[in-house]
Amino acid sequence: MFSQLFILNYKGDTIIFKEYRHDLNRNTPDLFFRHLLSLKSDVEPCFNLEGINYIYIKKREMYFVFTTMSLVSPSLAFELLNRISKIIQDYTASLTEEAIRFNFTLIYELLDEIMDFGHPQSTSTETLKAFVFTPPHTIQLNQQDSIIDNLINTATKKTVPQKTAIRPIHQPSQIETQADSNEIYVDLWEHITILLASNGNVIRNEISGSIVMKSYLKGNPVVSMGFNQVLKIGSHHRAAGHTGVIVDDCNFHECAPEGIKDETNVMTFKPPQGEFTLFKYRISQSTYLPFMVNTHIETPSKSKMDIVIRLRSNFSAHVHSNTIIITIPLPKSTLSCQSTTTSALNAEYKGNEKILQWTIKRMNGSAEHVLRASLTVDSSSSEISNRKETGPISLDFDIPNFNCSNIQIKAMTIQGRVPPIRWVRYITETKSYVCRT
Repeated sequence: MFSQLFILNYKGDTIIFKEYRHDLNRNTPDLFFRHLLSLKSDVEPCFNLEGINYIYIKKREMYFVFTTMSLVSPSLAFELLNRISKIIQDYTASLTEEAIRFNFTLIYELLDEIMDFGHPQSTSTETLKAFVFTPPHTIQLNQQDSIIDNLINTATKKTVPQKTAIRPIHQPSQIETQADSNEIYVDLWEHITILLASNGNVIRNEISGSIVMKSYLKGNPVVSMGFNQVLKIGSHHRAAGHTGVIVDDCNFHECAPEGIKDETNVMTFKPPQGEFTLFKYRISQSTYLPFMVNTHIETPSKSKMDIVIRLRSNFSAHVHSNTIIITIPLPKSTLSCQSTTTSALNAEYKGNEKILQWTIKRMNGSAEHVLRASLTVDSSSSEISNRKETGPISLDFDIPNFNCSNIQIKAMTIQGRVPPIRWVRYITETKSYVCRT
């Protein structure tokens, strides 16, 4: 099925190269990377070169690539590559180039067990523990902050995993203490998609959520997770006027085949060791807006244009958002822009792109900030075209310890003699937050 698996860094250097069928030349990594450099963007996850099929994914500035001479299902290859990257992260504690280079022997041992002669055998982190005997080489915490990690975290400005959750799930040659081995981490992530009309009416308000877990529990105990809200699955409940949170569609991990019980609002499952997504859901008609945006535009003369933007946070004062980036497209005829903000916030005019970028490093709940921009535009341009070219305004942010659906994990019971340690976080991120002007 698959002839080779290799991992390249962002420079094209080969980190891992595994031959399964020995029917291809060993120069395929060079051919693959040269083809990527010839593209304007990474828009071909599958392509054929000289009769060889290349299928790849990109994770943390690294390329995970399959090569094959056969016709295989791309979805199977993508799923297998994602699963391999997850297994490497589970066993090395961190999916970085440094962690992979420090654990060559372990990773090649894993690849031998995952696939045999190019055919998938086992992709379960728990099952592989019985066949893998090489202890992981864990990277020190100061090494975890690699150049790539710093670039990714600085560019995205998103909530990052806790340092305490970064360690391998399997240490066969080391003595594990109960505190180190009997923990479970739960992240409830929500990505919101919001589109507002110029008058403030909501056109679209959708939530895509997931519960991501990383388990270090020993013995695969039974876990019961209870929610504070009554979850009604199916859009027909909304038409029937039922109360509670209406989830349009969802899917569960294979360890929770029964899902959430309607009568008790509890989900019971046996979590596998490592990181996995327990529950995904989508809410298509949410009624909550974390931020209110009000825009006012005036044209005092043919060559002048004034814009006033008010941003108000619509959550509790005990909660704060991380860095908020507000992007305002300006008319193509803009010659200059002068802006002032409240509380000495940063607003930058990018003349080449004709946008005004307003950055708020931190914003508490129930707070309000105002941006005033005075534009000098070409007097020959029309007022109508200038107004049409202004906006729409887009927001990019994340809010820790908060979620828009108000779905909360009320209780989590874990069976076992040793009381485990539980860590639960809530994070809300923007997928798209657009306000028309």
